[in-house]
Amino acid sequence: MAHPLPPGFRFATPEVLYTDRSFVVAGAEEVALLKRLAPTTPRKRCRLCTHPTPEATQQEMLIVMRGDSYVRPHRHWGKTETLTVLEGEADAVIFDEAGAITRLVRMAPYQTGGHFFYRMPEGTFHGLIFRSDWLVYLETTSGPFDPNRSEGAPWAPAEGAAEAAGFAEALARQVAA
Repeated sequence: MAHPLPPGFRFATPEVLYTDRSFVVAGAEEVALLKRLAPTTPRKRCRLCTHPTPEATQQEMLIVMRGDSYVRPHRHWGKTETLTVLEGEADAVIFDEAGAITRLVRMAPYQTGGHFFYRMPEGTFHGLIFRSDWLVYLETTSGPFDPNRSEGAPWAPAEGAAEAAGFAEALARQVAA
């Protein structure tokens, strides 16, 4: 089923939207749109890129992920990333080279009194464990977008792999212990 998009929005992929607007604002309507689209995508997520193209030097994204999504632990080369939680809860997990957890930070919106923001340094393996039905957040990083500047952790299954759900469940149990 096709989902109508607001004027000036376009699909780059089923889970990535861009806008042609030079002045971009987002509110409840845009989050609701992303939440309608996310369950229809294989990875159960959707993002609105507020930068005009993948070549933009500043990449700013409003991202919605369902709580049963899986984010493969990964790291970035030559860039940092920031994450600001707007809705929901998740654990930001930092790993060493072998996959051992070195830090765990519960993330939630500012109003909860907890940690709502992180800046991830270059070269650090990290991932998210979802603690709510939805996670809505802003992510920023430098561009241009280049998938070769990110590396999936060799000790974690790829997104979409048969063993990904089991890995995510085991990781959630590990951090809950």
